[in-house]
Amino acid sequence: MKHLIIAAVAAFAVADAAPDVTGTWQMGLQGGHVVPVALVLKQDGTVVTGTIALPTQNVGERKEVELEGAFDAGALKLAGNVEGAAEPTRVEIDGKLLDDGTMEGNFAVIAKDAHRGTWTAERLKERRP
Repeated sequence: MKHLIIAAVAAFAVADAAPDVTGTWQMGLQGGHVVPVALVLKQDGTVVTGTIALPTQNVGERKEVELEGAFDAGALKLAGNVEGAAEPTRVEIDGKLLDDGTMEGNFAVIAKDAHRGTWTAERLKERRP
């Protein structure tokens, strides 16, 4: 009986430690060169919302794009529309959480034509006040 209770407690502990992608990530979009961007995510169950700060045509300027999607069984899938773009533009991101806590995957920025590439991301540590 004692072993059964210990097994049940261990199962609950593992369930509570389910992977979560909430946080701020330093993301590197890889195309012709690596473009560093901030990816901020909030997870509620399997639902994920957040923002990505994409560079614009103007040097040093970033456009924050709202994203929504899911994180389930280690797989992340996000998408969002770029508001105020000259033409309809959509951002699509898919990837996976790796055993070392980083993520990697593919992205597409789709307008008249599509720009595709791969990405990697590392979660930033939270600063304590």
